[in-house]
Amino acid sequence: MARPDPLEQDSLTPDRFGHCPALWLALPLLLGCSADAWFGLDPGPWLLCGFLASVFAWTSRRRAFLSGVLLVVAGTTLGAAWHHLRTPPQEAVVVRRPFVELPVMIERAAPRAEGDGWSGLGWITDRDGPFFRRRLALSARGECPAEGAELMVAGGLSALPSEASGYDAWLRSQGATLKLRGGRVLGELAPASRFAVWRQRQQRRLDAWLRHMPWPDPDGGALLAATMLGRTALLPAEAKEAFAATGTLHLFAISGLHIAGMAAALLWLARRARLPEVPAGVAVLVLLWLYVQVTGASPSSVRAWIMAAFLWGGRVGERDTPALQSLALACAVTLLLSPEACADAGFQLSYAAVLGIIVAGGPAAELCGRPTEEERLTPVAAQTATQRLRWRARKFLLGGLCVSLAATLAGAPLTLGHFGRASWGGVLVNLVLVPLSEIPLMLGMASIACGASDWLVTPASWLNGLAGAWLHAMTWIAQACALVPVINLELTLPHRWLGPAGSALLAAVFLSQAQTKSLGRLLGVPTAVLVGWGLAAFLLRILT
Repeated sequence: MARPDPLEQDSLTPDRFGHCPALWLALPLLLGCSADAWFGLDPGPWLLCGFLASVFAWTSRRRAFLSGVLLVVAGTTLGAAWHHLRTPPQEAVVVRRPFVELPVMIERAAPRAEGDGWSGLGWITDRDGPFFRRRLALSARGECPAEGAELMVAGGLSALPSEASGYDAWLRSQGATLKLRGGRVLGELAPASRFAVWRQRQQRRLDAWLRHMPWPDPDGGALLAATMLGRTALLPAEAKEAFAATGTLHLFAISGLHIAGMAAALLWLARRARLPEVPAGVAVLVLLWLYVQVTGASPSSVRAWIMAAFLWGGRVGERDTPALQSLALACAVTLLLSPEACADAGFQLSYAAVLGIIVAGGPAAELCGRPTEEERLTPVAAQTATQRLRWRARKFLLGGLCVSLAATLAGAPLTLGHFGRASWGGVLVNLVLVPLSEIPLMLGMASIACGASDWLVTPASWLNGLAGAWLHAMTWIAQACALVPVINLELTLPHRWLGPAGSALLAAVFLSQAQTKSLGRLLGVPTAVLVGWGLAAFLLRILT
């Protein structure tokens, strides 16, 4: 890969796009996985088409354009075949017996907030039964098992409809086609790995540690635990509804906000301790990876960790690693490891929002942050404190507004498709709550650091108390903003594919004009495209 100019920003011009192999890998992989998720063809035709395209691409390598097109075709079809081979069966299934006993491998499990059982996802391991490799949603009584354990579970089994809505639609997006309710664990067929058991134990310990307050405040402890562990299920019902209504529920998902803050704090400590740069960086990445694993390895947290790893690796290797390149690398790695993630709502929203920020929000913020004529003509010695404060406030507000608007635009079709509503007020509410969320995040990090010794329980409890009080104030702001009548746009899409299609259209618009230096084009054109898409979806809903 050619060494890009470290002073040049991300570029998508044809001469530089060829030097971004991650984009050539990520985009066809994403397209192929999405195509198979929607059409579900057998892997044979996908593999044959990919093999032929690869052969023709090699034979026509002297023709750059033709070879590039064939490589895209090969990557798309091979990605579709990989998705088909790794994804559980998705066709409709008929359940003839409502009560069953099935061997299930636990993929994901979490205790209910009410404390009366657990829920999660698993896949059926009975090779002789009609549901082999089917992924099912589980709801059972008893103690929550560790991920990777194989259990014999009994309960009421039902099929999820193909055109599901609400919670069932989210389960379908996770690849589940069956649902087991009122489950009861009959026995353990195979234990979970030691690492999985350790992760579960650490998650429980952190949950209990973060809830320890110097005064009775169960809601504050739940808010802090949800912030640091990325589990929105722990949020009190009223708080969860308020943050969802204002489009700020992402503050409780482990993402770049958490990973960047923790990485900055750990690197600062490493520099203060005068540790060697490379070993300290590796240690920080390992600690962050453990944190990602303990908190459940959500798509947004995995994406943030992979991006951080590639950015750090490029810095150590003295090679420029643009943010867009790191995002594409993270997407490619995620799809290679878990191709079924392409249908996950968290994966789609996370990558769409970050793409919008990188190619539109960030450049627009830089344009808004340019010095005004007053700043350029005022000598440094003549500048007053009031002037400097006013200039910084202008840059912060305009820059934050650009970033928030870009992320909201990029994710609006997906939020409408998955949840039936999108919060326009979130563009402004995020300007307030995102900076405020740094405070409880730092306090929670300090509290977790105190967990290294039981002697530090008292200072940790006071840190938790301050963080809980701060989160109560943020909840009050979210609840007040949620009362605004026009803060949400509600639109039920007539077809499920309209949400991903609209997001793909906006992504293409963002990428096609990533080089522009016009603020109106960076954010105005995507806004116009989103409005046109919304009107088309509304008319299609009326006609159907």
